[in-house]
Amino acid sequence: MAKRKTSAAKAQRRPRKEIDRNFFFGDVFIKTGVALAVVVAMIAAYTPMTVRSALTDGMYDYLAVMIGFGAAALACFLFGRHLRREATHWDFD
Repeated sequence: MAKRKTSAAKAQRRPRKEIDRNFFFGDVFIKTGVALAVVVAMIAAYTPMTVRSALTDGMYDYLAVMIGFGAAALACFLFGRHLRREATHWDFD
């Protein structure tokens, strides 16, 4: 007896509005993350101290703000990349 093979899963296309929305907001989040990273880098370059001197001087609030904005930049960038991937790839890729 011949074995039946199951047919390959068909790609489910998402609605065009969802694809456009994911692409647009992915682009917005990527640009926001990059802009935040540039601002953090500019502030770090402008301040006349290093991380070690900030720690010895007890400037924990400065370090917390810089780390917070750096984390927000990374989160925005990665979430934007996720949305762009969702918009440009098929479900079974």
